[in-house]
This record gives sequence, structure tokens and C-alpha cells, in this order.
Amino acid sequence: MEDLTDKKLMKAKLKIEEIKKFYKHLVTYLLVNLFLTFVWKFSFKLFGNFIISNQIDEEGFIHIPIWFIWGIFLALHALKTFGFLNIFGRDWEERKMKEFMKE
Repeated sequence: MEDLTDKKLMKAKLKIEEIKKFYKHLVTYLLVNLFLTFVWKFSFKLFGNFIISNQIDEEGFIHIPIWFIWGIFLALHALKTFGFLNIFGRDWEERKMKEFMKE
């Protein structure tokens, strides 16, 4: 019984660490993109004519904004952290360990 409690405690601690990492990522995303959008105007080319920029003109953004691209990764991080992106199911790793130990 104590082993099960320790295992649950360890899982809870890992989940809390994941959530803390996500919130740090979110705060970093907000601060960096606010800085880049309103203070530091720049742009750079990645592949050919694919330009990333946070520059704003009277018609809106000139090129694909950094906040949009980074936002996609932030959304994926949120999905992973809060359990919506778990392709293998919640206990997949544990089931696989038991399966391999039986062999």
C-alpha cells in the first residue's frame, strides 16, 4: 500500500513540474512577444521568401508574426501538459512496462 502511495506522490510531483514548466513557457511567450512587437522591430528570412517578422504597418502584420508560430508550439505544449495530446493513453507507459516484464 505504501508503494502505491509513493508512486502516486511521484506522479503528482511530475505533473506539477509539467504544469509549472508550461506556465513559465506562457509567461516567457507573453513577455518576449510583447517586447518584440512594440519595442524591437525586426524581420529575418528562413527559407527563400519565407519571412518571419513582428513588424506592424497600417494594414497589419507585414509577414508571418513570430507570436503566431511560437503560439502554435505553446498550444501543443498546453495540450500535452493538460492531457489532451496523449496519443497512447494515460497508462500506456505503465502497461508497456508490465508487458515487457512478463516476457
